[in-house]
Amino acid sequence: MEKSAGSSQLVFEAGRDYVIAQSHFNRLVSDEGIRQRLFKWSRIENRIPSFVATAKKPGSQKLLIYNGSGGYGDQILTWPFAAVMKAYGFDVHVLVDPGNTSCWWNFPWIKGVYNVPIQYEQFKMFDYWAMFETVVNAEEHQDQIHPLDQMLLKVGVNPDSVDPKLKCIRPNFTYLEAQSALAFQGKRLGMYQLSAANPVRSLPPNDSAYLLSKIADTYPDIHWLALYDKFVPETYPKAVQCPKCAGSGKLALPAASPAPPVMIDAGTKSNEQFMAEVTKEIIAVKTDTQHEICSKCKGSGTLRPNVQLYNAPVLRELWAMASHAAVVVGPDSMMVHVAGCMEIPCVGIWGPCDPSRRVKYYKHHLPVWKKEVCQFSPCFAYSGVFPRYCPPRANRAICECMGAVAPQDVIEQIKKVLPLPTAAPTPQTP
Repeated sequence: MEKSAGSSQLVFEAGRDYVIAQSHFNRLVSDEGIRQRLFKWSRIENRIPSFVATAKKPGSQKLLIYNGSGGYGDQILTWPFAAVMKAYGFDVHVLVDPGNTSCWWNFPWIKGVYNVPIQYEQFKMFDYWAMFETVVNAEEHQDQIHPLDQMLLKVGVNPDSVDPKLKCIRPNFTYLEAQSALAFQGKRLGMYQLSAANPVRSLPPNDSAYLLSKIADTYPDIHWLALYDKFVPETYPKAVQCPKCAGSGKLALPAASPAPPVMIDAGTKSNEQFMAEVTKEIIAVKTDTQHEICSKCKGSGTLRPNVQLYNAPVLRELWAMASHAAVVVGPDSMMVHVAGCMEIPCVGIWGPCDPSRRVKYYKHHLPVWKKEVCQFSPCFAYSGVFPRYCPPRANRAICECMGAVAPQDVIEQIKKVLPLPTAAPTPQTP
């Protein structure tokens, strides 16, 4: 399994039992070669006792939590649930999909982090299990509730009884992670996530790039990071590149005509003298291709001089960098939750989901949601394909609600947290 934050490879030991998520198992058994090697399998739900947080037995406190919804945002939404369980007196351990391990680092109240698949004998070492295969991500109906509330209700806890301070958990960064922001020291940062995890919750590449260019024009004093990773289609970063220099930031000048070759007679010169003269002539006639800064993008390589394409090498360093951002803009995806849990102002661009059901515990979230343009909104579609009940449209590439979002809608929301930059005063002639 591979994610932008890491990958994992597991070789199964023959004759041992493993616990694996249903979504992973379905992917495995679709391969005939793997299916032939499986000895036997069965569902484990019947072997997992129901967990009620208020019915803790004396002397038993080891709890294993799993949210199999998959995304980084889903892990962030599970942090408050884990914190509430700690407040109830449990020793909290977490089971995660490969690639999500780093989401749970540096919480002193998390006793251990384990990867799926996990050996069944190790799985049975815990006293309690809170296993959420998908929480609410597989539910498309109108009465969907906030994921944290859903998890709490499933273990017998009334969400209204929980201390509001526990409903939004801020990550803890190491010193080295926190130093990542130094790369942009002296700049006011804005972060723009180019695409969500699936196309249904994303603007098409050109629309996303156009929106970013308009935001960058309105706020030229902000250094905008256009965020993407290797799982985002390459059409997204390409749409942000400067069309004149193709993203290089430089334009090649015609190469100078090479000087005519010079003949050097060795004669009676020593080897050292001869090689010194040859080297001198090579340096003299060698002509490197000259470049000039692209006049359109001013060397940035992107649509605007104050926009930078950024593929974060380390997930947690990106999160630490976000804690210094003036504002975050993006669709319903990771950065919305990163900003929300750290109380960073965020303008969310919403399509199939209702922001009041997904981010209601984030204090500084400003949604842009054109619910009125689609009679089926919200539909909460989480899959990578558009719902079959979407209004008919040939060659559909965008959700109706996303398609109705105009740059000015987003800019007006940004203005609520970032005043427009004032023009520098014109010098007076003495």
